[in-house]
Amino acid sequence: CMLLSPENIQQQTRALWEVANPEATPEFLDLYFQRRYADERNVTVRHDGKVQAAVQVLPYKFLFGGKALSVGHLNGLCAEAGTQQQKLTAELLRQAHRKMYEEGQLLSFFIPQDEKQRKAIEKEQLGSYWTATHRLLVPFDVPENYRPDLNLDILPETTLGRELWTFYNTFGGRHDYEVRHDRDSLETAIQAHLQEGGQLLVARRRGKMVGFCLVIKQPRILKSGKPSKKDCYGHIRFMLTTDQNVVYHFRRRIGELLEVNEVAVTGGCPGHGFKESKPYAMARVIDVLGFLQFLGRVHPGLQLTVGIENDEDIPENNGYYELFEGEVRILEQRPDNVLTAGGLAALLLGSQPVQLPLMLND
Repeated sequence: CMLLSPENIQQQTRALWEVANPEATPEFLDLYFQRRYADERNVTVRHDGKVQAAVQVLPYKFLFGGKALSVGHLNGLCAEAGTQQQKLTAELLRQAHRKMYEEGQLLSFFIPQDEKQRKAIEKEQLGSYWTATHRLLVPFDVPENYRPDLNLDILPETTLGRELWTFYNTFGGRHDYEVRHDRDSLETAIQAHLQEGGQLLVARRRGKMVGFCLVIKQPRILKSGKPSKKDCYGHIRFMLTTDQNVVYHFRRRIGELLEVNEVAVTGGCPGHGFKESKPYAMARVIDVLGFLQFLGRVHPGLQLTVGIENDEDIPENNGYYELFEGEVRILEQRPDNVLTAGGLAALLLGSQPVQLPLMLND
């Protein structure tokens, strides 16, 4: 096995990324590899000193039922094109899942680039992921009884100071099912948004920050699937405010600044009952016993009898479990309800409005 320097591995990983994601700009890659890439988060498959596949395992805190647990997000998955691609990806994901398991991450999220990748990653040899979260684009308007607040100013800003991070850290990531960003993760996502031509709008009341919003002007998609040349709307990717009134101010200000009549906001929604919803992140449970024990603490009233089979990456998960009155028991008999590690994640997340904003792949 050839010894490669961390710099060499990083260069090779970046080169592989560039081939796999031709739409990624050099500016974005510079930003990502400076702010988010870390040697210890990068998992690779190498042969004769050559990086053949790579993925970043990014750790996050995730609120599940309002209680925090550790999760991993697979970012920048890429493998050399060719006949070996699926084999390389399978080996890479096996290493990544093992790393998460050993680090105590209970769930793994993966956001596929397209439907082809979504289908591929459902396979057992690629980790049995299931689509576990959905998103909805919701148009919204200012209510008729809205009264402008003359002490409120909303202006575009481009510098990401301590104040913005403190505001997010104090008020953000408070939904019952939501990812919580650290400072690097938040600021990288905002900078990537600005690089794309998006705007960061900050609301202040008498100089004090009371909200911020990430919005980008996007063309409407026509029935043909092509973007409209003249019809645009303001797409809010993320908004965080101290009160509802600030939301309406953002709505009005976006209309003026972007010169659009329509504004829509993206949010997580349950997988059923929303006609316009789109599948988003896939997930799988990394540590079934640990996750069920966590569930027992968060929802002591939850009863669940479940079998997990065909986990090729973490065989420790295969088995039959009963969750009852907050305790997990291992069963001898195979129950009726048998799932994969991905099926279990989808079962427990699919009915929730999971919020995964700013995950660097919108």
